[in-house]
Amino acid sequence: MRSEPRIPVSQRATLNAGEAWYPCLIQDMSTKGFFIVSSRDHAVGQSLAFRCTFAPEKSLECKVEVRHVNDVGMGAKIIDIDERGANLCQVFLQEQYADQLNRSG
Repeated sequence: MRSEPRIPVSQRATLNAGEAWYPCLIQDMSTKGFFIVSSRDHAVGQSLAFRCTFAPEKSLECKVEVRHVNDVGMGAKIIDIDERGANLCQVFLQEQYADQLNRSG
């Protein structure tokens, strides 16, 4: 069981495994992590730098660790994030959840 639900999103982002930044797509997220689709292979336990821009002047930078990998993508846990980034994630998720409720209601 997850400690909190993941919210479905479709958000472009970038990852860096030490060489150069490359694109990825967030398919769902919580304040603790993401499910990410990437064209590159990743290994469980691998640490990656992560960047995402939710809106102008709302950029998130953090470090994630690959927790599981399947044919579609990977689950990544946030392992290093500052307070501003954590707050940004929380606000973004609240907005996404509210949008989904409005669409279903």
